[in-house]
Amino acid sequence: MEFRGKLIGALIGSFAGPLGTILGGLIGHLFDKAHEERINSGDNFGLGGAYRVDSVSRAQVNFLSSLVGLSMAVANIDGHVKVTQVEELKRFFRNNLPFAHDDQVLLQKIIDETFKNRDKLDTGMLCSYYRSVSTYEGRLLLVQLLFKIAGADKNGITASEENLIQRISMLLGLDSGAYSRIRAEFIHEASRAYKILGVSRDASIEEIKTAYRKLAAENHPDKVANLGEEFVKLAEEKFKVIQEAYQEIREERHF
Repeated sequence: MEFRGKLIGALIGSFAGPLGTILGGLIGHLFDKAHEERINSGDNFGLGGAYRVDSVSRAQVNFLSSLVGLSMAVANIDGHVKVTQVEELKRFFRNNLPFAHDDQVLLQKIIDETFKNRDKLDTGMLCSYYRSVSTYEGRLLLVQLLFKIAGADKNGITASEENLIQRISMLLGLDSGAYSRIRAEFIHEASRAYKILGVSRDASIEEIKTAYRKLAAENHPDKVANLGEEFVKLAEEKFKVIQEAYQEIREERHF
């Protein structure tokens, strides 16, 4: 099998951020494997030849590395990660990110390697790195996905997981209002639709419209196009939640 996947190529280049030091052994293995296959195929890898991979941006690699590392940190918040949680994380990537087969296999290896080194994860360092290289919209999506992954567990989102995600949100530079709006998508409470838009139940119609327009602009899927089509699909889900919340309020308030 020839290693031509987007993520594999990016890893061989250098995996982004603090997680790269944890995954050094895996990266070295992939580099050796690719080098061997290039020699066997007669290519001039390492001697001026370019490594052929599908295009992948640094933004995509930064996002993925941060998502895997922070997801594992959230799962490990109580001092232990259950095998079922690791499998759920793998299942999330398989079901939600339409990567090619080779890249899906690599993702499973990245998760396993991160799991084995979970005690080395530094949440503050991961957040600081991603904040320095990302867009605001990318950070919004990252926090949303942390909630989504944590909520996939059959026991739901625990209080300690929620507290860590809130801390991560703060370290990523998101204000409390942004965090509360994302939280409302996953923690079902009274007045959920209003909380998703970040307005009170007694807000005027004009205030509701203004809040919706602002959120629709901030969370439009086009804003995370630099992360790749795999993550645009997830952004579309969030955009739909905002639209549905707005429609629910419109029907309730008759405007």
